[in-house]
Parts: sequence; C-alpha cells; structure tokens
Amino acid sequence: MNSKSIHSLSEFLLHAGTDYRIFDLGRGVYPVSSQTFLDIENGQLCPPRPRQQHAWYAVVFWQSNPQAQRYIWFVKFPLDEQGLLIQASRNHFLQIIVDALGNQIAGEQGSDELPDNPYTFVPSQQLMAQFSAIARHTLNDPKSEGLEQAGQYLQTPAIIDWQQLPVQAIADLAVGINEQQAKHIINHFDQFSAPFLETLFSSLESVSLPDSLNSFFIKKLQALAADDAQKNTMLGILRALSTPEFNAELSQAINHLLNNVTQPDMHLLSVIAGRHDAQLDTLTAQRFLEAAAKADADGAYKHELFIGLFTDLVQIPALRRTMLTLARAHQHNPVMQAPLAALFKQAG
Repeated sequence: MNSKSIHSLSEFLLHAGTDYRIFDLGRGVYPVSSQTFLDIENGQLCPPRPRQQHAWYAVVFWQSNPQAQRYIWFVKFPLDEQGLLIQASRNHFLQIIVDALGNQIAGEQGSDELPDNPYTFVPSQQLMAQFSAIARHTLNDPKSEGLEQAGQYLQTPAIIDWQQLPVQAIADLAVGINEQQAKHIINHFDQFSAPFLETLFSSLESVSLPDSLNSFFIKKLQALAADDAQKNTMLGILRALSTPEFNAELSQAINHLLNNVTQPDMHLLSVIAGRHDAQLDTLTAQRFLEAAAKADADGAYKHELFIGLFTDLVQIPALRRTMLTLARAHQHNPVMQAPLAALFKQAG
C-alpha cells in the first residue's frame, strides 16, 4: 500500500483492515458517519463545526475483533476560503502515515504513534476526558473507575469527598446522565464544590440534557446575568447548555445575556461563539457582533477580538450567509463601522 494508490484517510483505514469511528472535536464532541467524513475529505461537504480555520477530528480504529486494542489519532486539517478541507494537506498526512506505518497500523508497533507533523494535536485534559467518555459510550466500551462514586456525590455532596473524584468519572457520569441524576443536581446545586461544577459543566457540553436540567440551567443563567461575582458559574452553565440544534428558549436566554451582562467581554463572547453558533439567528448574530465590537473597543484590542470572532463564525457553513449579510448591511452602523472597516481591509 502506498500513498499514491490511496485517495482518502477513510480508504486507508479500510485497506488496512480496521474498523473505525470518527468524532468531530471542533465545537464539542460529536460522532460523524463514515460517509459524511468521506464527503468532507473529498471536498464535497464543508466540515459543519470548524474552529480556527481548521477541521478537528479524533479517528478511533481497531482490528476487526471484539477484544482488539483501540488506537486514536487526533488530527486537524486546514480549510480553504470556502470552508472546504484542503486536499493537499490531507494527502500530505496520508503520505506521512503510509511512510511511517505502511499497512500495519493496528499491530504491535504502536500504531497511534506518528512522526511529528503539522496535522496531529494533543487535546486538553478536559477535552480528552469528554471525548473518552463519549467514545466509550458510542462504542459500548467499559466506563471508568470512580463512576459509581461520582453518582453518589450527586446524591450526598456533604458526605462524599469531591477531591477523590477522577475527572474521567465525572465525564462518564455526564454522558449517561438521566432524569434522576438531573434531579440530584437541581436539588444539591448550591452544595457542590466549584471545581466539581466546573468539570461537570464542561463534561455536559456535548450531551443532550434532560428537560428538567435544561430548564433549571436556563433559569440560573438568566438569574446570574448581571451578577459579576458569579461570572464563572454563569459561563460554566452556558457551556453546559451547548447544543447543535436551534432552541428558542436558549436563544432567548443568550439574548438576555447580551442585553443584561454588565459588560460582555472576551470570555462570554468566546463561549457563545464556540458553543452556541446554532443559536445565532440573524437578530442574535447582530446583537453578538455589536457586543463584540463594544468589547473590542473597551478592551483596546485594536479590532483583533472582533475580527477573530467574525472570522471564526463565518467559516461555519450554517452561519456563513448570515455573517456576510450582516457585515455588508452594517458597514455604517456606528458600533460596528470601525471593526468592519478593519475586517474588510484585512480581507483585502
């Protein structure tokens, strides 16, 4: 097998005799079907959740038997101006793995170890825990040790020592959360330690929340909007409410934040851009850009904050037309005029 006879990463994995699953890590952790990934590889489909002008994926593969060891590659590929994956980069990565591993990618030599290259990355500890939990859940693999203790902490936070809870156990708990556990979170919310809540919020980012917990978090979010002392909790709840689908109640809550937070800043705007692009309908996107322009000016970012947020969001296929339309329509908006002029100048 050589890189010239293989035309996609999907084809390489199949020819090497492996089973595999793909997970999108761009904005949360979401499984991707094999056909969708192949279409993205071949430039027929834009990655739906790009970040920093790249598509980010975890490739999990194993030999075709139930007891086989799992291997993982964390890869990122640059995108072109239309938001499509740059084929030359994918081909270069193919050449690297074929040269390094040949067709023995799931053998004794440790196939997840690749030479240094510009396409692999190391996830943060929290993203790794989140991914591991979702991958194990998707592949029906055993859960981590400590899961039962994490569940007990939800029920009796005053008795269980939160410092004994592994981050991975909290992530596994979040992925399988049910209505009873949601009830415990609601009832004992004010008793949980701040570090536990921070880990829980992050672990819930890519999880479909039970309705009761979703409603509870939205009410909490609105109540904390103008409370600067609770800013970290507010941002954590906002991350936990992330969903890839438009939700009218959540969109309304985000508008409430933009209107009522004392001074929207880089942290709030980054969470909205990174986790709530699905809620940015035309009106909300306009309010977001106005808030970004104000935060840019207040923080003396010299338009870099505004341009960074706009550039990130405009590459999301579902938002591209909305963002470009708003940019053209608001060139003379007093709030956005200067950063938009800088954006257009930079785009050249």
